[in-house]
Amino acid sequence: MGHVFARLTGFGMTLIPIWPYTFERLEHAPGTVSVTRWEGQTARTALVTGPAETPAVKLTNAQSADEVVEVLAGPAEHVWRIETSPFSVEWPEGFAIDSPPAGDNSTPFVLFGPDGSVIYLQGPRGHDRIPPLTQLIAPGQTLVDHRLEAAFEVVELAYQHDGTAWRQTHHLVPLSDAHGLVITAQSPVIHATQLRQAAELMARSATTRTRA
Repeated sequence: MGHVFARLTGFGMTLIPIWPYTFERLEHAPGTVSVTRWEGQTARTALVTGPAETPAVKLTNAQSADEVVEVLAGPAEHVWRIETSPFSVEWPEGFAIDSPPAGDNSTPFVLFGPDGSVIYLQGPRGHDRIPPLTQLIAPGQTLVDHRLEAAFEVVELAYQHDGTAWRQTHHLVPLSDAHGLVITAQSPVIHATQLRQAAELMARSATTRTRA
């Protein structure tokens, strides 16, 4: 089994994928998750419905679920959370979860949405290692919004990519007095509302699992 940095919990299950992997939701089936293990261009998929004591599993290109994902008991709440060793966040609808590429330790997982929308996380990091969010404005970007709330600080930036208007947000979440988590999200402007809601859900739901 390849090393993974994240797992999925909820609906009575803990799902530990085999790297490289993809988690996807099913529309109108909130307690079901499609888990794919990639072997080159070959996709081995397990469609899993909880709870873990009596899971229903439908396989594609696999002989057993163990080839794709380990299914263990988990929290019964009807909310999917992405767990890493130091923190967990809610999984926003409309985004698939992918493992980062081999050798990429900058983020524990990547979320992909419509038309190239992407969300990734960095940290936890010491607050002294996180620059002020207004310093994250790259050349060609303009500041659209800057807010400070109890749960997070956020900047929203506008820019052009391949002739299309895009938006980018950076949420800074204080996981502790010493450490913070940065959630970066970007998408074409037509998906900006969905992107903003997804990133904000993750920021508001972020909790520390172990000492950061």
